Amino acid sequence: MVTASFPVSPLYFLGWAALVFITLALLPLGHMQRKMLREGRLSSLSMPRAGAYRSAVLQWSVLGALALWLVQQNPSPFGVSAYAWPDGAAGLLAFLVVAAVMLGLSRWQRRLHQSARERAWLRSVYRYGASLIAPRDARELAQFRMMAVLTSSAEEITYRLAVPGGFALLLGGGEAAAWQAAALSALLFGIAHAWQGGWMMFWTTVFGLVAAALTLGTGSVWPAVALHIGWNLIVGGMMHTVYGRHMLRARGERS
Repeated sequence: MVTASFPVSPLYFLGWAALVFITLALLPLGHMQRKMLREGRLSSLSMPRAGAYRSAVLQWSVLGALALWLVQQNPSPFGVSAYAWPDGAAGLLAFLVVAAVMLGLSRWQRRLHQSARERAWLRSVYRYGASLIAPRDARELAQFRMMAVLTSSAEEITYRLAVPGGFALLLGGGEAAAWQAAALSALLFGIAHAWQGGWMMFWTTVFGLVAAALTLGTGSVWPAVALHIGWNLIVGGMMHTVYGRHMLRARGERS
């Protein structure tokens, strides 16, 4: 499934190392951002959302393009089948997994209007980091959804195809190396969300492991892309319901 030697082209190595380095650099940047939020030097109440959404789209468009180039240079351990929805039982199982997660999230989202305890919990989760992008009105929610579709796709191509491919080659190839590489990439995926805080980094890593299992188990990246897009669309609605509109109310109470 995976060749044992690392690609000879130094450009491949440099590109793969750039993805890993950029991800690791997000860890101290996320810590700095949360510190600025706690000290009041950065306000989630007044930060312009449209600029943040455009910046995210630009960043992940560039990284996603680099990831696509890396996969084309050395598509192992996935091959061209990674770009097609899986056939047979694997495809059906992947669809059922994605549908079950989306149904569970949708049911949870509907309960947010009724449970003060869950609203308080979510407000604490999004207090640092995610509050900076929580959509506050219908226009921002629409912009967030467009951003989520593009960035989710680029993140899956990066952390489920390009980054694991390099790790697998460094680990010597084989099926075991592919799974180890996928786990390492899921950890990097969690680090890429350092700006959301430690608790959300943990859950993002768990999500990355599920997405990696979907990708390796089916041989296709599309179930993970579908899961990621659906997750972010529904969670964006949660942030709007639970946090975004409350931020506007809090700003009015403080003034």
